Amino acid sequence: MTQNPKIYRINTKDRLLTKLPTCELIIEKIINTSFAKLGIKETFSSTSLKKISKDEITYYLYLYDSNETVSDWKDFLPKELTQNEGFIQQKLSLVLFAETEFDIFCIIGGNAFQIILPFIDKSFGLNVYSRIMQPQYDQIASIKSRGITGSRAGLSEQFRDNYRIIDYIKFGKVTKEIHLKLSQETTDLHFGFLKNKENDKIQIYVSKAFKIKKNLDFNELHKVIEELVVISELAPSDYLDSYKEITDTNLKDNILHQELITHLFNDTENLGRRKSNEHKSFQHDFCNPNNIEKFYEADEFRLKEKTENNGYTVFKIVYDRNEIYDAVLNRAVERFGVNDRFNFMNFVRSAYVTCYQDGNHSIGSGFIFHISTEFPYDGTPIFLVDTKWYRLQDSFVEDLKTNTKHVLKTYKASNKILTEPWDKNVIRVEGDYNFRYNSKPNYIVIDTIIADGLELCDIIHYDDNNIYLIHVKYGFQSKIRELTNQITISARRLRETLGTKNKPLLEKIYNRLIKKNIILTTYH
Repeated sequence: MTQNPKIYRINTKDRLLTKLPTCELIIEKIINTSFAKLGIKETFSSTSLKKISKDEITYYLYLYDSNETVSDWKDFLPKELTQNEGFIQQKLSLVLFAETEFDIFCIIGGNAFQIILPFIDKSFGLNVYSRIMQPQYDQIASIKSRGITGSRAGLSEQFRDNYRIIDYIKFGKVTKEIHLKLSQETTDLHFGFLKNKENDKIQIYVSKAFKIKKNLDFNELHKVIEELVVISELAPSDYLDSYKEITDTNLKDNILHQELITHLFNDTENLGRRKSNEHKSFQHDFCNPNNIEKFYEADEFRLKEKTENNGYTVFKIVYDRNEIYDAVLNRAVERFGVNDRFNFMNFVRSAYVTCYQDGNHSIGSGFIFHISTEFPYDGTPIFLVDTKWYRLQDSFVEDLKTNTKHVLKTYKASNKILTEPWDKNVIRVEGDYNFRYNSKPNYIVIDTIIADGLELCDIIHYDDNNIYLIHVKYGFQSKIRELTNQITISARRLRETLGTKNKPLLEKIYNRLIKKNIILTTYH
């Protein structure tokens, strides 16, 4: 009998578990915590656990079931564990704990995940992979990540065969889940006992859990756990992500959040003279934390403040998302002046931005949640994205160099596409730079041409074989995050419209270009 189990790791440093001296007491605490949440009055005792030892690993079985049908887990587990136990499928809760020298792993069956969820190491699978990864050879099938550029829902990407980890652009993302095929070397070294053929490569799933994507019997599961013990002794790689989430509550709430408020408060000095003081302004990206696309496509933004009875009232309506930030800061200054930091802080914390498109409510969120930024703390760059804080990995710069070289060698573009220099002392505004290409052959400037709430790009360049959609930004500061948003959205929408018969988005852009006399009808 075989199963395809996910393996989790118990976080024994959890505040409820850290002082418990034995594995049995830890299991007892986990089960009783679950009982309390479910309103079960009985108390679980670890003395009722079934256990066996195999090599240097001790297995404990917790089982709770109803009286419906026999579970196939009974045939999977050793008879020493299943003796005199009922194995009922409906409403089954099964947790197999595996105690090693330094760790407690667990495997679940039925609907037992909620029992262990509060106590698992939520990065376990990814941490295992970081110790065995070979970026140049491991092949990704799919990956889920959280965008450091502001999309709370994150990104889900699928890849064709032979797409390797090194091809994956990790910058600006925090990995949450990967389905991949290990290299031949890693397969042979760590999981050769699972191969059916000489050239087999093991496929795995990593996230909160570690999973071999193959059915295993109990002896094979035991060998996998033994190998996880070996792998845990290897040095982890920082290659997969450039960022680590900061989980220290005191650091986040009492230091970093206050630093953010200070930056906002000091930035009120630049109100009314933002363009001339651009280099002094607080560098940030402003976007709704829940849905980038809806925020970018909205055509009306209602800015709200709290009333005395804890309700909300609209204090201003703007139609350009770039005006929201200054409008909120201006309102705070109008109400409390430029010296009252405490009331300023309370105002920006409670201010709310509601988005509308075509007169219909779209999305809304707190003003301060919209801010993505970075600033140094304790000699290290710190990043804020939709209320979550991240620290830059030490390996970031070297990884950036490696990946940049790889991308530039693999995806070559001519260095003669953009030929105009951009001296900020001469050309201050991005639009003025873009329109330098308007009279050049084989260039079409579509800067400020909006269709369906979307600016497809700034400049189009074409030759006999290629069409280039060019997005323009000056410098390498927080505007790069905004650029990432724009490219992601415009590329997605272009791909969608190319899959339709009538190409309505492109027709709208074309008609607006004709209306502005930027493009001649003879091009058609």
